[in-house]
Amino acid sequence: MILVAAGLWLATGFYTLKSDGGEQAVITRFGRFVSVETEAGLKWHLPAPIEKAEIVKCDVLRSMEFGYQTTSVGGTGSQSSFTVNPYEALMISGDENLVNAETVVQYRIVNVKDYLFNVDDPENTLRIAAESSIRRVVANHTMDDVLTDQKDLIQTKIMQDLEEVCNQYQIGVDITQVYLQAVYAPSAVEEAFNDVIKAREDKNRFINEANKSRNEIVPAAEGNAAEMLNKANAYKEKRISEARGDVENFKQVLNNYELGKEVTRTRMYLETMQDVLPNAKIFIMDSDDNTLKFLPINSSTIEQGGLD
Repeated sequence: MILVAAGLWLATGFYTLKSDGGEQAVITRFGRFVSVETEAGLKWHLPAPIEKAEIVKCDVLRSMEFGYQTTSVGGTGSQSSFTVNPYEALMISGDENLVNAETVVQYRIVNVKDYLFNVDDPENTLRIAAESSIRRVVANHTMDDVLTDQKDLIQTKIMQDLEEVCNQYQIGVDITQVYLQAVYAPSAVEEAFNDVIKAREDKNRFINEANKSRNEIVPAAEGNAAEMLNKANAYKEKRISEARGDVENFKQVLNNYELGKEVTRTRMYLETMQDVLPNAKIFIMDSDDNTLKFLPINSSTIEQGGLD
């Protein structure tokens, strides 16, 4: 009977580690840490009360919810249900406004020895540290930042702050992600803040419309400006060429004038008179300044058959 009892007692020392979930076993002897078993399979330790094996799943993604609690997980075609914890969700922002922030923190156990032995209650310690980090980061930002366009930045800062605390306490966990599931104003001022959010959205829409108009108008204006500049440059080159031609023509006239000043002067006078007085009427005066009668002969007279 003693041998049977001893065999049954020794058999209680057998345990199994599963690869699913990355199970690890922490072996303690009279409450003092001995070793960590990480390989999957059938294992054995000295039976209680000498040794004890505590099995922990280390590869499982764990979650902590703040400000709400999932009461049921929805399956295919159904939704999950939640209960809100208004006291836990209510926080104060950096501009001294109240805001409800429902948050979830996801983490994994990376050092099972630290997780079990460095703090008395690792899960509750992590929860207190996470809630402190959430409230601390929210308190460093304005309500508008928390409600609108700074949520990603705030999530990152909460995660970094919590990681620093976990490393300081050596809890043995790795914070993988922090999500602000829902951020909203308290019911007493919810309507007013919805108006603020709508105004901000309208502002962004107006800015986008203005940018669209600018993208349409500015290229057209730049094209018109380039066209006008090209025309001005072309006109400038034309005027310069004409001026240079006039200069060359004047130089030629000057050279001809220098060769025969009197002849050139007379020729220029006659050419000018021919251009200025092509249709002038001719009157013949005698020595007494009396007008002599004569038969004017011109092209119009000939065309009308004035001469027989």
